[in-house]
Amino acid sequence: METNKILDFVKRMKTREPVIFFYSKPEDKRLVLFTYLRAGLDAGEAAIYVASQESVDEVREQMRRFGVSVDRLERSGDLKVIDYRDWYIIDGRFDQAKTTKLWKDSLDTAMARGCKGLRVVGEAWCFFNNNMIKELVEYEKSLHGSLDVLLNAICAYDSEAFPEQGGLDLIFDLVAAHSTVIFTGTREGLVKTATTDKVG
Repeated sequence: METNKILDFVKRMKTREPVIFFYSKPEDKRLVLFTYLRAGLDAGEAAIYVASQESVDEVREQMRRFGVSVDRLERSGDLKVIDYRDWYIIDGRFDQAKTTKLWKDSLDTAMARGCKGLRVVGEAWCFFNNNMIKELVEYEKSLHGSLDVLLNAICAYDSEAFPEQGGLDLIFDLVAAHSTVIFTGTREGLVKTATTDKVG
């Protein structure tokens, strides 16, 4: 899918259409994710970005360069950029029920403030970096069937940082948990994962 079509798609994303996004370059990641979030913010939705591959400060600075009014939107509560250690892996543990509740509470808060919905981004790199692949797959499988209909979500994966363990089954499990798959850049990391022989 060419870039313009991807950007048009993420701008118009509907609720309950969770997307898994594989990228190989940070500039592609930012272009797609920031376009997606800004479209929602411009339409009166709230937005959350859970950062793990880049720091919260790096994400904020890149958003500013992209033209997002980060400081104003954070002051108003319409935008939150959150460290994964406050959302996914808290005190070294991943609690699926706690993270799911954070999403639900955030959606309820946004709606109570008069927002039209909530757009969210979650960087999955932290699960790989903390060797929590099983927890990630279980979370992805359960998450998108349990949240309210007004939540839009893109789960972002760096294809170059994909772990070799899990092989093709890991890719299939993650893709199956989402309604749409987006690729940008190269797919070398995924190809490497898909062709890695399993041991044992």
